[in-house]
Amino acid sequence: MDLSTINARAVLDELQIERIECAHGQCAGFLVVDGVRVLAVHCALEPTSMCSTVVELFRRSLKLSVEEFEQLVNASLTREAYVEILRSRGCLAPGSDGRFA
Repeated sequence: MDLSTINARAVLDELQIERIECAHGQCAGFLVVDGVRVLAVHCALEPTSMCSTVVELFRRSLKLSVEEFEQLVNASLTREAYVEILRSRGCLAPGSDGRFA
């Protein structure tokens, strides 16, 4: 699956990922829940589209299945639904800030 950088930016914006720009068009960031960084996200925003290997890394860092990732790219998966998916898989604690005690 190829993904344009426009769609990748839209995904990062929809999930409200706190971005950290890196060298060579790489992008890293964190999913922030209630002010706490809870999940590292990896992406590449250069050139105009990402190769399938980078898209796969992006999808895996979001901890989504292929189908869920496609829903996210097609804007039918909200941030709230995404956080619930992570909680149901045990990636985030059920508490408000997502951290485990």
